[in-house]
Amino acid sequence: MKKIILTAAVFLSLAGALFAESPMTLDPNKLFYSANSLYEKREYEKALAEYKKILDMGIDSGDLYYNMGNCYFKSGNLGRAILFYEKARRVMPQDADLKSNLDYAKSLVGTSTADIPRRNPVVTVIKAPFKDFNMNAIAVWALIIYLLFIALQIAFIINPVLAKKTRLLYAVILLFLAVNIGALAIRYYDEEILKRGVVVQKDVDCKYEPIDKSNSFYKLQEGDRVLIIKTREGWRQVRRIDGKIGWVRQESVEEI
Repeated sequence: MKKIILTAAVFLSLAGALFAESPMTLDPNKLFYSANSLYEKREYEKALAEYKKILDMGIDSGDLYYNMGNCYFKSGNLGRAILFYEKARRVMPQDADLKSNLDYAKSLVGTSTADIPRRNPVVTVIKAPFKDFNMNAIAVWALIIYLLFIALQIAFIINPVLAKKTRLLYAVILLFLAVNIGALAIRYYDEEILKRGVVVQKDVDCKYEPIDKSNSFYKLQEGDRVLIIKTREGWRQVRRIDGKIGWVRQESVEEI
C-alpha cells in the first residue's frame, strides 16, 4: 500500500475563503493535516473521523477520498476502501498510486461477474485517448479544440487558399473534436446518469423482492460493483454486469 497524500492544497483557496467567514468554523486544511498525522500514528478510526468532517463540508477531493480509502483498508474494511478508491478515481483517474491500491484491494476480495466490465469496441476506442482525464479535464479539452476549430474557420474565410493547404489538419481537428465530445458524453452518462455502487458488506443476499422474507436470488461479495436502479424504504434494486436484477438492504451497497 502506498502512503497517504500529505498535501492539503487541493482543499481550494475558495474553500478557505468560505470557511474564513466564521472564526468558529473548522478549517479543512487543519483537519486534513490532523487526519494525516493520526493516520501516520495508525489511529485509523480517529483519522477517518477527521476526514469525515471535511467530507461533511461538501468538499469534493480526490486526495480526501484516496486517504479515506487507505484508512478503511488499514482497518480491514475492504468494501469501503474500494468504494472510496473508486470515488477518488473519478477525480484523479491518472494517479498511479491510487490505481495500484485499488487493484490490490480488489485482488484481496476477488473478482466476480459484478466487477467485469462489458467491452464495446466503439466506446473503448472513443474513451481511450481520455482514460487518464477526469470529466472536467475532458470538457476543457473539448472547449480548446472547439475554439481551435472556430479559429480555423475564421482563417479560411479570411484566406480561402489556406483551406486547400490545411485540409488534412482540418480533418484531424474535426475528428478529434468529435471523439472528444463523444468521450465527454460517455463519461457524463457513466458518472452522472448511471448510479454505480460498491458492496460494502460481506456475503450480501440479493433477493427477488424488497422484503426480508423474500427468497435469495444470488449473492454479492464485498467490493463488487453494481448498478443501482432505484432506492426505496431501506432497499436498493441493483443490477449486476451480467444483467441479473435483485434487491439488497440499502446499507449493504453505497453509491460511488
